[in-house]
Amino acid sequence: MLTGQYRRIFYYHLKKCGGSTLNRWLDTLTADERAFNAVWKGMTVFETSSDGTQWGERIIPSFAKSAFHWSDVVHSHAPLHVYAPENTFCFTVLRDPVQRLLSQISDCRRLSDADTADHPPELREFFEDSRRLPLKDFLEKHAQRGGFGFLDNYMTRALAAGHIGNRLDEVRDADRLREVALRSLETDYDFVGLTDDMDLSRNVVCAMVGLPPARKIPTINVSRVGGHPEVELHGLDDVLNRLTHVDRVIYDRARQLFFSRHRVTAETYDTAAFETQHAARLLGEARGLSYEGVTRYSVRMPIVGSGFHGRDGSGMSSCAVWSGPETRTTLYIPTPRNMRLSLLVWIRGYVDGGQRGQLRVRVGGKPVAHNFELANGYADVLTVDTCTEKSFVRLEIDIDETLESGEPGTDLHDSRPRGFAFDSYGWRPI
Repeated sequence: MLTGQYRRIFYYHLKKCGGSTLNRWLDTLTADERAFNAVWKGMTVFETSSDGTQWGERIIPSFAKSAFHWSDVVHSHAPLHVYAPENTFCFTVLRDPVQRLLSQISDCRRLSDADTADHPPELREFFEDSRRLPLKDFLEKHAQRGGFGFLDNYMTRALAAGHIGNRLDEVRDADRLREVALRSLETDYDFVGLTDDMDLSRNVVCAMVGLPPARKIPTINVSRVGGHPEVELHGLDDVLNRLTHVDRVIYDRARQLFFSRHRVTAETYDTAAFETQHAARLLGEARGLSYEGVTRYSVRMPIVGSGFHGRDGSGMSSCAVWSGPETRTTLYIPTPRNMRLSLLVWIRGYVDGGQRGQLRVRVGGKPVAHNFELANGYADVLTVDTCTEKSFVRLEIDIDETLESGEPGTDLHDSRPRGFAFDSYGWRPI
């Protein structure tokens, strides 16, 4: 789906650095059936091993190489950039080391015994102790045992693993990996972003690969230390420093590189730049389907736009996308030049019926009138008459508010701020 220099994307998902949020967005950039899955039909890029005291993972090269032919956008906890074909945009994101470590511990605490039943014994003990022991005791016990890779300067180890491979397992002293990790920052990735500046980081990715400028995306899989963190963290400065002191060097260097190399792009790349430099080529790659005289694009295809959640019902015929979390949804639609046509959006429903009357539409930034048509299986088909000049149009749909639904604490509760659900969009000649 990408154009120009890069044809694929690889995102090295460092744990607890905002990756789950990014992965959901990245999957919308490729076709639904080509979205990345860590396990395909029982095959995985990892194999695990355990000697009874600690466990380890190894990448299976044949599956790692194959993954880039199964998906256009690959995201993984494994450092797969060395297996990526040419013209793959490789990036990763780092986080403040102490905040990452605390989020890692919180993530461990939320797992039940059932969640870890298939793990090796030493790893099950690690997760059990994260819930059972005070934070200081947990760190003192496990920072040098089977779970040390999660706790002891994890980002340094993760970057070094992609640079020197399995030899990393023999290195316990993170200080010995400092130079390797710093070299990885400089040479292994086209871009290294920052969780604390995620919107700016994502805008750099968009600019570099030729996507519409980044806007707010839904945040998922947030882990926070429960209980009374100010009490738990009391007296832990020395322990936390020992477990993050090399990561701090790596993170500070990443921040320097980010602001010296990418800050201008992050803050200035906008809609005009996308439409001038990338839109025609990117949208020229899209292919619609014929449907009763309409050229129709399914949300199971790559979606060029912003202001929507990831796919619901991915892999199923019922697949749809909800607008949100912001109140504006933007869709870029390939169209013929100099032609009168109606733009259409097939709307499955609304969180609240009142949102239907709130809809306002803009084409190319200008307010336009809209209508609703009937179609079996849909709440509405939104229609907008326009005349095209370019080989694409920018359709923006605004509502007054996005809402949660269902009673909090019940299975029916959906905490995502949402507006309307749609499964396809397109155009027909007038």
